[in-house]
Amino acid sequence: MKNQFTREQIIGGAVGGVFLLVAVGLGIFGWSAMGDAQNEAQALADRKMKQPELASILGRPGGAKAANQEAAEMTKFGGELAGHEEAIVGSWREGLVKASGQGQEWSTTPLKWNDKLITAYEQIRKRAGKKGSNNKVILADDFYLGLQDYKSSIPTEEKIPSLARQLSVTERLTVLLMDAKEGAREEYPTQCLLQSLKVPDIKAATNPEGGGKPKAGPAETGPIRESYELKLECSPEVLYSFIRKLATDPWLFIVSNLSLESEQKAFPKRSEVAKKFEGEKSQAGGEGAGRTGEKLPLLLVLAGKERVNAYLWVDFVGWRDPNPGKSPEKEKSP
Repeated sequence: MKNQFTREQIIGGAVGGVFLLVAVGLGIFGWSAMGDAQNEAQALADRKMKQPELASILGRPGGAKAANQEAAEMTKFGGELAGHEEAIVGSWREGLVKASGQGQEWSTTPLKWNDKLITAYEQIRKRAGKKGSNNKVILADDFYLGLQDYKSSIPTEEKIPSLARQLSVTERLTVLLMDAKEGAREEYPTQCLLQSLKVPDIKAATNPEGGGKPKAGPAETGPIRESYELKLECSPEVLYSFIRKLATDPWLFIVSNLSLESEQKAFPKRSEVAKKFEGEKSQAGGEGAGRTGEKLPLLLVLAGKERVNAYLWVDFVGWRDPNPGKSPEKEKSP
């Protein structure tokens, strides 16, 4: 017995069949393609960036173009950031090159290095002030740029790279202090004495197979950081100027520690101030010319004769080239 369908059932079945065919077609030509794109985008995200959100970005209309634009912007931003970074660390790299004496004979030959030490010491001594001077830095009698061990001896070749850097740094630190003293605005010039300057210990690398010369290996990367210790007596104005010069110098100096002690432990008694005031009164005529009243001697006693004992630990940071030995690529001619 055959089933008979009504007219409404036949029409409904036909519409359902057409809808099924359309759905299959969309699945093959539209939805399947979109699904493949999403699967590929998801795989790319998981493999490259581990960001599931990238799949949804690439899957929407115009997503690939937007992603390319964002990637281009990120590349541009990375280049600008690298430029700003190079502007900061460029002088630090140059400082390490100059401190190490790269390409110069004195930084590789013990005798030449010793000649360089003698020349630097003589120049520093000529610029220093004599005992009792209030206008220039006075050096301690045994001052030798922190390299007293080599005053009468020649270092070994293994130590020369480190000693070359230490000589450059100690010479620069001494010059910066002298510049600070000569350029400080001291109302009453006060004696400045550089008592000592200590350099870091040298740990020379040796060849484990024998022989004193270090074995050549891969070029070192990363920054060099060495601590130098200074002990000095000066006015607060000179100390302030010296620290500012360290902070703004093209070479990278970091004051890692600072200890201060006032030369005057307590405020002087009234009787002591009166005695000093009387002692200064006789000099007020010549020294106080052009100043108002007789307040100069009293101010000189209370504010102008005090020094601070300062202990500074200054770190020199040398910024190495991140790609040593790699020559820059030459621009291709069109």
